[in-house]
Amino acid sequence: MTLPDEMFNSLRAARSFLSDMLDPAVYPKLPKQVRMAASARLKHFPTEYDINQLEEMHKSIHLDKNFVVGETNKELRSIAGEIAIAGKRLNEVTDALQQYINKP
Repeated sequence: MTLPDEMFNSLRAARSFLSDMLDPAVYPKLPKQVRMAASARLKHFPTEYDINQLEEMHKSIHLDKNFVVGETNKELRSIAGEIAIAGKRLNEVTDALQQYINKP
């Protein structure tokens, strides 16, 4: 089971990885199409601010047992949906990169 801290750290690491893929100094031999795919995925990836907000909401919910979850629950579902989409997009970039690496 993934702990919340691990989940948030993973999101931050994925964002950092996508950002690094855009920098030729970090990954000099990446083809343009992989960089473009990373850029497209990063465009809608949760920002550090979004991740921090989600993390704070998660902590608040678990610290305050009387927390009102009406609107916050909607926000959490929305953010969770965005994270799921971002995860799929990261998988697409990873697959494209893997295909490039495996080319003869």
